[in-house]
Order: sequence, then structure tokens, then C-alpha cells
Amino acid sequence: METGKWQKVKDVFLEVLEKPQKERADFLAKICGDDFELRAEAEKLLAAHFEAESFIEKPVFEVATVFKSNGGAQTEKRFGHYKIIREIGAGGMGVVFLAERDDGEFSQQVAVKIVRQTLADSELINRFKRERQILALLNHPNIANLLDGGIGENGLPFLAMEYVEGEPITTFVERENLSVEDRLKLFLKVCAGVAHAHRNLIVHRDIKPSNVFVTGDGNPKLLDFGLAKLLSDSLDHEATPEQSILRAMTPAYASPEQMRGEKITTASDIYSLGVLLYELLSGERPFHLKNQNFDEAMRVVCESEPTLPSDAVTDRHNYTTGEIGGGQTADERDYKSRVANHNPQKLRGDLDNIVLTAMRKEPERRYPTVEKFAEDIERHLQGLPVRARPNTFSYRAEKFIKRNRLSVAAGLLIIFSLLGGIAATVWQARRAEAQKARAENRFNDVRKLSNSLMFEIHDSVKDLQGSTPTRQLIVSRALEYLDSLAQESGDDSSLQRELATAYEKIGDIQGNPYSANLGDTNGALDSYGKAVAIREALRGTQKTTETEMEIGRAFRGLGDILEAKGNQAESIENYRRSLRIFQQLAIEKPNDAAVEDELGRAYDTLGDGFGHTENTSEKLQSYQKALEIRQKLLAQNPSDAKQKRSTAVAFLKVGGASALINKAEAVENLRRGTEMMEALSAREPNSAKARREVGFAYFLTGNAMIEAKDYPAALASRLKAFEIRRKSAEQDAKNQQAQFDFAAAYADLGEAYTETGEPAKGFEQAKKALEILETLSASDPTDAVYQRNIGYCYERMAQAKERLAANQTPTGARVKEWMEATDLYQKALNVFSDLQSKKTLIPADAGKIEKLRAKISECQNAVN
Repeated sequence: METGKWQKVKDVFLEVLEKPQKERADFLAKICGDDFELRAEAEKLLAAHFEAESFIEKPVFEVATVFKSNGGAQTEKRFGHYKIIREIGAGGMGVVFLAERDDGEFSQQVAVKIVRQTLADSELINRFKRERQILALLNHPNIANLLDGGIGENGLPFLAMEYVEGEPITTFVERENLSVEDRLKLFLKVCAGVAHAHRNLIVHRDIKPSNVFVTGDGNPKLLDFGLAKLLSDSLDHEATPEQSILRAMTPAYASPEQMRGEKITTASDIYSLGVLLYELLSGERPFHLKNQNFDEAMRVVCESEPTLPSDAVTDRHNYTTGEIGGGQTADERDYKSRVANHNPQKLRGDLDNIVLTAMRKEPERRYPTVEKFAEDIERHLQGLPVRARPNTFSYRAEKFIKRNRLSVAAGLLIIFSLLGGIAATVWQARRAEAQKARAENRFNDVRKLSNSLMFEIHDSVKDLQGSTPTRQLIVSRALEYLDSLAQESGDDSSLQRELATAYEKIGDIQGNPYSANLGDTNGALDSYGKAVAIREALRGTQKTTETEMEIGRAFRGLGDILEAKGNQAESIENYRRSLRIFQQLAIEKPNDAAVEDELGRAYDTLGDGFGHTENTSEKLQSYQKALEIRQKLLAQNPSDAKQKRSTAVAFLKVGGASALINKAEAVENLRRGTEMMEALSAREPNSAKARREVGFAYFLTGNAMIEAKDYPAALASRLKAFEIRRKSAEQDAKNQQAQFDFAAAYADLGEAYTETGEPAKGFEQAKKALEILETLSASDPTDAVYQRNIGYCYERMAQAKERLAANQTPTGARVKEWMEATDLYQKALNVFSDLQSKKTLIPADAGKIEKLRAKISECQNAVN
């Protein structure tokens, strides 16, 4: 038989086997139609299948064809080092057994998976081998690990995997009666496992509750990579075509493109995760496909829009809270109790949008990565705005028209016929209004496009590898649109506020040092300047609490950019302007938590500004006022994660600023802040942002200990900060803020090593910091922060060489170290002199040039 024909026979055979026995004959007749040859071959294969007592989806009996022995005891069968105990699961491709290692080395229970003997053709054997190859690439706490593999006594390949003793995730959450928040946190761990697979270029392709088991300690494990696909062609050159595994998937959790047999990407797993989250939150599946054939199921999945999860809960709740004739049984009361735990109010809005964004029909409209999906869930848990948005009316209308072309066309034809006569009579009168409307529509289109570029398109690509040129192009185009809108905005105050917000957004992307940026500080300064100008103009005509808070934040952002440019005086002046605005608002709105929150941040930012000056007293006072406000707000809302974080930051900054004044008090404040950050991070184990903030805590502690000259304590803290920042930089290589943090961690570590008597290590760490900073500076030579830190790296390398010279016995070696130290001090002097000539030398470095000249003289004298 031809290969193509045989494949078709196999597809029909597998699909028929999925049907209940009593439906198989009718289904076979329907699917084969007039193709009698196809039907005959399929019937032969079915007959041979049942004569051999084989099994595809459900075993006819306990795998007797594989485990038949004289004594009939299955426990005598071995696969490699493993002895079978019992069967624990069966699927379309293989059977899974509980087994134990029995070679005398050590005792271990495992799950052994083998290919079904009756389906062991070359295609399935290759797929099974590919599963072993895929599992070998994965090592993650939320993925069942591969332990061993080989060929069994019967010649069939087997896999020995970690035995996961647990239950499907949907069963677990219902049995434990978990809250919505706890379900989301559990789901985030599943996302972490899937994201790990994607980072290793692996798509699971069969994510569903039965493939996500939760262990007794509440840890989910992703199972069964039998349908998984390697995205790398070089690794997956024998991969099965998408169409050949079409019938092996689970339609209720499969993506539209998977149902159609199209190319599968990571977006397919994101869709399946969306379905899983839908079921976890609502207790229902988005589509009910029971008793539907494959074509009907494909139509539903590809064309029907799912009910909102919150509405699914409401419908389910209404059904179960109705009167039940004759009273309720115990099972009915238990079911009603479990349904009541699903609260539609908690799902309505953000969670509805998050789930349906993951489940969008078009792969490109879903979350771009699993990490972005998880990040939106984390933002919801933190009470922050999420990026998911509901489908627009125009999109829904377009999809409706595509699904109902004939009906819509006929309806439109009738409508246009009726309207034709009316339109002719009013055409002249409406012509002028139409021209005006077209101009307004164009204006609004440009307005929407600029917003879309900045708040939707940019945010969707900013974390993609190599996206910097794309982000630069988006910023350039958005600026063109915004400048055009600004010229036409007239007295439209709402549009002007939108423009100011967009300019601020662009400024942050261009060069805000406290967020992921493109390194364009000149462009950022220009954009923030436009935003501030618009907001100041609005103050004269529209002064409200909201507009005042907006301009207060704008002054703060402008101060951040000026700090990066090295203009410390103007930076602090803008921070003071911001503070004065929020101080006045706090007087006018004494019980407004949002105003108090911004006031606390204004004090905190001003303290940061003084950190680059010699004004340590006002820096500490600003931080202390920020801490006082934070503690007050936290007392009012003890469960608010945002306030916990802000309070932790305030403790850390007060501790860092008071190290030279009262070391014991400083250490206590640093300890409290670090403990709070660690606790927040423990609640969000998958949040890179939370770990970065823990790194910030150890960074501040290390700095404080350096100032207090407790160098061993400084080294211990800086090692912790370094490890956290290293991981952040590796995970986001294009994020300049993460790279800068990493460079600073290297430099800080170098200083600590030198001060604790390991100058050779200190030199190497500072050298690595210099390499990163020079790369960053090349992208924006005007950034004074990069230049300043390059100068500090040269200085720390020189200090390490001085210590090495002091440790050398041979005169020649000592002279060599002194000469290298002289050269490095000279390079540092050149950097700071250049900053001075450009008027970007910060006040805290005012004495740096003379200090470096003195060090150069010392080194030269030592050489002579």
C-alpha cells in the first residue's frame, strides 16, 4: 500500500478507536463515505487489533501481550535496572508502570514508560526516542525528570522517569478548595515549567490537567512529553509532521492551529495554558466537545468564542443554586459547596481578560511568551494594571462577518438598497459635514495609532531578543505622530494629557536610568521636556488633584533624566518641585492614600538625589520622612504587597544612609528591609522583579558595611547581590538597566575583595565591570552615569594594583604593579576631568580630581 494511503488508514483507525464501541460502526461509515477501499482496510486493521487483544486508548486487559509469563506475575518483568510493580497509566502511544530500582545500588521508585507493542512501528519508536531526547534537555522543579532509558527484555525502548505521586491539578484545587489567589500562584509554577521547556526550544503540545500532577506538598509537575516538539530543526530532523499526530492530541485543550494541523509554536502551549487556567478558575472547560466528532470539535475551537470565565461561574452557580426537587443529596450539597468557592466577581475584569488573551484564535494576538502571561498574573496579584485587554467591537464584528459572509452580504444588500434613495436626497447637505468628519476620523486614527504604538505594540516586543532596532523604530514613528497631534491639539485638554503621558512613556523608553531603556538620554530629556511643558500649561486652565499628581510625577521623571545626564543641581531642583506639589496636595487631601503614597516617593527620590552630593544630613532626613509615611500606609493596609515593598525600600535606604552615624541602628534597619524583601520574593518565586529587589537590598547593605569599614560583612552581602544580578543580566541580555546593575555588582565585589585582602580577585572583578560599562557607554556616549562608573572602575583596579605591589617581594614585580596602578589612576583622572569639562561632574565627586592626582604622585614616588 502507498505510504500516503497507509497513513490515512492509520488516522481513521486511531480516530475510530477513540469512539465508544457502540458508535464505531456508524462513525466509520460516516468518515469513510464513498471510499470503500479505505473503509475495508480500516476494518481489517480494527479486526486484527481486537484479535490480538491490543490496546490504543484503553487497554482491553492488563497488558498481557507484554507481560505474559509462566507464573503470570507482572512483578517479575524487568526493564534495565527496574522491576515492574504495577500499571499506573496508559495512553495512545505507551503504557506507564510503577517500578523500583532493583540492582543493589540504591532503592528508588520510578515511573517506567514503554511503547505499546501493537503500535511499535518506526514512526512511534522515533517519537518515543524523541521524547527521551527532549526530557534529557530539561531539568526543572516543575517538570518530571528523566532518570534513565534503554531497551527492555522484549526489545522495546523504555524511559525511567521521576515518579510523581499526586493527582491532576484540577482535582487538587477542588479537593483542597483553594482560593482564586492560591490557584493563580499554583498555576504560575506550571508556567515556570513550560517556560523552561520553551527556553530549551521545546513545545509540549499536550498541556491538560492529566499531564499536570500536583504532589502531596503542593508542587505541580509537568508530565508526558510524548507529543512534544523540538523547535530546532537540527535537533528534530526526524520530527513527525503536524498532521500525523493530529488525532493524538486532546481537542478540548488544543489550539486552533493545532486542530487545523498547521505549524505548532510556543503560542500553542500558551493557548493550552489559557484553557487550563480557565478550568482552574471557573471549574468549567471553555468548550464542551463531548460526543462531537473531530470536524465539529474543530469548528467549535476554531470559530466559537468562549464564554467569559466569570460568566461560566455565574451560569454554573445559578444552575446549582436552583431548587432541587425532593431535597439535596450529600453529593449535591458537596458539589454546591465547591461551586460556591468560584466567585465570579474575583474573575470579572482582569482575570477574564488575561485568560481570553492567552486563548485568542490568532497565535500572534496571544501573549508573546509564557513569561509575559505569568507576568500579567503576577501584576494582578500585586494589584497592578494588567496588559491584557478585551477584544474590541471592530475585531468582534470582523470575526462575525467572516463566519457569516452570506448572511451579512444579503443583509447589507437589503440595507444598502433602502438607504440608497435616502442618501441621494441628503448627499449635498451632508457633504461638508462628511469632509469634517473625515478630518476628525483621521485625527482620531492618528491619536489611536500613537497610543497603540506606545502602549500595546512596544510593550509586546520590548522583551524579545534583538528587539532594540524595532523599539527604536517604534519610538521614532510614535514621536512623529505625537508631534503631529500636538500641533492640532488646540484646546482639547484630554488630548493634551494623553500627549504628555505618551511623551513621558517615550522618555522612559529612550533613557530613564531606572527602567529598561535604549540609552538615548538626549532624546529622553527632550521628550520629558515636552511632557512637562504641556502639563504646566494645563495647570493654568485645569487644576485638579489628578492633574497636579501628573505634573508632580513628570518633574520627578525629568529629575531622573537630568541625573543620568550628570546635571545634579537641576535634577535635585526638579525633585524639590515634585515634593512641593505633593506636600501641598497632602495638606488639601489629608486622608488620600494615593497622595500620601506619592508624597512618600517624593521624599525617597529627593533622598536619592542627595546621595550624589555631600549633603548626607538632608539625605537621611528625606529617607526618614519617607519611612514614616510608608509605615503609616502599611499600618492602614497590612496586606498590601506594594506598601510592603515600599516600606522595605525605606528601611533599606534609612539603614544605608545612617551607617556612619549609628552602625547598630543602620544594621537593624537593613536587616528589617532585607527580610521584608526576601518574604515578598518568596511569595512570587517566578518574579524576576522581586528577586532584583532582593539584590538591591543586599547591594545597599554591602555599601553601608563598606562605609562602616566592616569589610567581611560587606563582602558577604555583595556576593549575594552579585548572584541575583548575574541571573537577571543573563535572563535579559538586552536590558541596559540589568546590565548596568551587573556591572555595578562586579565593581562592588572587586572593592570588597580588595579590602578583605584579596586584591588579585578584586582587580579581575573590577576589570569585568569595566568591560560591561564600556559596551553600555558605546551605545550612549553622553550618559554621564556610565562615564562616572567607568572612572570608578579604573580607580578600583588601581587600588587593587597598589595592594598587590605592597604584597610583592621582588623589586621588579613590585615596580611593575606600581606602574600599572599609575596608569590606571591616570585613566580614572582623564574620565573625571572630562566630566568636569562637560559640567557633568556631580558634587559628590568634586574632590575626586585632586585625590586622583595625589594618588598618581604617590605611585610615581613609589616607583622612583
